Amino acid sequence: MTTYSGNCSRSLAGESVGVLDTLLEKFCIWMNNQLLKIRIQHERRQLLSMSETMLKDLGISRATAEQEAQRTDIPASRLAGR
Repeated sequence: MTTYSGNCSRSLAGESVGVLDTLLEKFCIWMNNQLLKIRIQHERRQLLSMSETMLKDLGISRATAEQEAQRTDIPASRLAGR
């Protein structure tokens, strides 16, 4: 039986079920990417809500924070760690 955990790893008792296994793997990758996108959007909104002093401490201008908040992509560096 296939089981689901937070990172979509699964246990098939060492057996592959072919097409269904492949579909499950692709779905898990897609779902994890969607969850990552949501987390990144939240981080970008948090960046927008920071004060000028906090942004200055990070070395980021308000304009840069606003540009970052408009992005909808997943940075490659965030995908690489998966």
